[in-house]
Amino acid sequence: MVSYLPIHRRAMSLPCLLVLAGLLSSCASSAMRATPQDAGRDEVQLRAFSGPPGMQLEQACVATGPELCFDAVDNNCNGAIDEGCGIRTGLVQFSIAWSDPTADVDLVVTDPNGETARVEEPTRLGLLKDRDCPGEGDACHGQNTENVFLVNSPAPRGRFRVVVQLVRLGELQPPLTVRFGARLGQRSYASTLTLDEVGDKRLLTFEL
Repeated sequence: MVSYLPIHRRAMSLPCLLVLAGLLSSCASSAMRATPQDAGRDEVQLRAFSGPPGMQLEQACVATGPELCFDAVDNNCNGAIDEGCGIRTGLVQFSIAWSDPTADVDLVVTDPNGETARVEEPTRLGLLKDRDCPGEGDACHGQNTENVFLVNSPAPRGRFRVVVQLVRLGELQPPLTVRFGARLGQRSYASTLTLDEVGDKRLLTFEL
C-alpha cells in the first residue's frame, strides 16, 4: 500500500532545506573570508636590525625620478632595487655598489638555515647570488655591484646575515665607500658603508 506525505508536512520541509542551505553558505563564506587573513601572514616585515656602529639604515624612500642602474638604490620607490637593469629581484634582496671598477667587494648573505647564497646554486630556502663582480675577464663589464635575492615565495622567517667585505683595494685611496640596499617585501632600505683596508668587513643582520 502506497502512503503519501501530507501536503502540509511537505510544505514544512522546504523552509528547513532553505535554512540548511543558508548555514552551509555561511560556513563557506566564513572560509573564504579567512583567506586574506592567512595571506597576510606571508607579508615580509623587518622585526629587528643590527649593523656596525654609526651605520644609519634609511627606511624612508624619496623618489628621485627613474630607476638608475647599478647603484643599489630603489630610486623610483617601487620596492625593487635596480629593476630593469638586468638585476634580479625577489621578496628579499640585498645589493651593494661601489665606484672603483678596480676594487673587489664581496657580498656574503646567509639565510635563516645557515646556508650561504652562491652564484647559480640557490640554497634550500631559495636564496641566490645574482652576480659576483668584478669577476674574471671583466665578466661584469665595469658594473661594480653584487646582488643576492630570494627566488622562492613566501619569504622564510628568521635571521638573514649579511657581510660586506673588501677583498681587493683598487686604484683609489681608502676608505672605499660602498652603497648598500635591501628590499624586504615592498619596503626598501639603504645605507652607506666605509671599508678602510683589504679584509675589512661589516656585518648586518635582518630579522624577519
